[in-house]
Amino acid sequence: MQKLKLVWIPKLEPFLFTDLRTGLSLTWKIILVVELLGRSSGIGFQIHLYFQLFEVDMILAYALSFIMVMQLIEWVAVRPLEQHVQRWRKDGQLV
Repeated sequence: MQKLKLVWIPKLEPFLFTDLRTGLSLTWKIILVVELLGRSSGIGFQIHLYFQLFEVDMILAYALSFIMVMQLIEWVAVRPLEQHVQRWRKDGQLV
């Protein structure tokens, strides 16, 4: 158990956070595609609707709002968690 805590988890931590970010972005892409193809509401549906109507300004507005929400999730949830997990690197010792 101590080997897991002192060796394995610190070595795997950067990869786990990379996987977390990749999984989060893939999940949102899948949600947008599902909304685009099969729903009558949501951001994906709105982007597809405005794409059909050739309203580039609305496409950009929805896309930028989506990007801002994703960045907010990154800044509020993922980065603080990563900093909390990596606090041992600053101290130079495992907690």
